[in-house]
Amino acid sequence: MSMIWLVGTSDQWLEAVSEVMSGFFGVRRIGSLKNFSRLNTLRETPASSDFICMVRLAPTDDLISIYSAFSCFLKDFRASQLVVIGDVTLEQRKVVENFRVATLGIPPDLVKTAKLLRKLMVPLNQQVVKTLIDDVLVIGDIEIDRVAGRMRVLATAVDEPLTPKEIRIISVLSGVLNQAISREDLIKKVWLGTHVSANTVDSHMSRLRKKIDQSFECRLETQYGCGWTLSMRRDSL
Repeated sequence: MSMIWLVGTSDQWLEAVSEVMSGFFGVRRIGSLKNFSRLNTLRETPASSDFICMVRLAPTDDLISIYSAFSCFLKDFRASQLVVIGDVTLEQRKVVENFRVATLGIPPDLVKTAKLLRKLMVPLNQQVVKTLIDDVLVIGDIEIDRVAGRMRVLATAVDEPLTPKEIRIISVLSGVLNQAISREDLIKKVWLGTHVSANTVDSHMSRLRKKIDQSFECRLETQYGCGWTLSMRRDSL
């Protein structure tokens, strides 16, 4: 599981972010920029780990502390990402920009924040489809529980039941992500070659598309003359 470090004084917004993110990221909290600058906890993180540090700056954070903390982080953890959240002052922004660190303000919606962080995580993971365990499949922001027969859209309240056929269809499509699969190949792999009508296949795909359309990052499209494609939305990569 990828890691997110939330840095900043305890407030309602950070508490809410921590609660939302902990469902699908490992979340750690550092209570102040001063503690962050020491990086004692972070140094215990293996260098190969991929994580984001999301720093909530306050107007009272002095420029020397910001410079010290950011320079230490970028020296020791070049493979990971540092993101600044908050209404920074003009002087703080100048220091942050010297490190080429993104300043994102405060997204008003936690779901949008979750989507944004998942977009940032993709280059780190270099992997869109992940099998967490044999029974759980994650595709972008969709989690498929193949035992419970549920599809969840992470960081939202979406929780849809899936039929065994729909689970098998998603499993097959995830194996050829961004590539079209024909009706014939789908019948071979999902219905194991048994005779089914085109209408039956189309009905299954139509119902499944309505469920997947609730995702921020995934889409199921009909490729006329070719079949269907499960892909990631361009704005999620």
